[in-house]
Amino acid sequence: RRSNRICGVAALAPRLSKTSRISLTSTSFSSAVENGSTPSSSGEQIKEKEKGGSEISVTPWNHPSIAERAKNPHAFRSRQHVNPLASKFQQHTVLPEDWPRDVFDDLSKPLFLDIGCSRGGFLLDIASQRPGDYNYLGLEIRPIIAFQAQQRVPKHNLVGRVDFVGCNANVDLERLLTLYTEANNNSNNHNASVEGDTCNLKMVCIQFPDPHFKSRHAKRRVVTPELVETLAQFMPPGATVFLQSDVQPVLDEMRRQFREYNEYFEDANESLSDYVEENIFGIPTERELSVLERGLPVFRTTFTRTTRTADLSS
Repeated sequence: RRSNRICGVAALAPRLSKTSRISLTSTSFSSAVENGSTPSSSGEQIKEKEKGGSEISVTPWNHPSIAERAKNPHAFRSRQHVNPLASKFQQHTVLPEDWPRDVFDDLSKPLFLDIGCSRGGFLLDIASQRPGDYNYLGLEIRPIIAFQAQQRVPKHNLVGRVDFVGCNANVDLERLLTLYTEANNNSNNHNASVEGDTCNLKMVCIQFPDPHFKSRHAKRRVVTPELVETLAQFMPPGATVFLQSDVQPVLDEMRRQFREYNEYFEDANESLSDYVEENIFGIPTERELSVLERGLPVFRTTFTRTTRTADLSS
């Protein structure tokens, strides 16, 4: 189903050494501003010079203007919708050279992935309540929102357990999970029972994604066949995918995408008219609270990774 798989993905995307990194932290953004970087806001990936002459790639998520915008008390009022197919969001995000070793204290822990994490409130809440259960990773495409989520980690005393990456999940997910797998396999505390491409990705949630209501915008939705294939490649048997939305057709479409790969993912309910009644974590997102307070329904389902090994080379 896919012609290119894991090999070489990480090497093709931009990474930075410890001395020339730009990541989603206030220090790195401020440094970029001080160094006089003035990149364009177009979709073209731009190279800028740091002190010492090394080149860095400027993307929507490490753009120096974000640090300036963050100084404004109204900075985090962000557009609710972005076009993930826009050229600027088709770039690979820039990661520290040692990611994820430099953000997670214990790489032997299973990974909890929140795709479309917004400001990170859900992950911060669950990590605070269950700090020893997982390493928590949130992905968010909106740059200023991803920046705010990253800023909240030290305020919740969760450094080393939670990380937020500004990126387009449909561009960078395979790369991120490849890097995590490599680090997990090389960890001194690596669980020997986890083999191959599996990175001990035990939990994935996609909650209240952008619905992109217009039919011509349906291709912008986050759950695509490629995303499902990537999750199948990296999730071990018994791992869980949790989906929820307050827009029933959006949930049903996400569900349909996973059901297309029923050899790898088993729906909790056989009938498409049946849904999971409760949030399986017992910890609502901000959006979920807002919906429930208005007395509106939330549609949910879960999938369990089967024992079949993912073979997606054809």
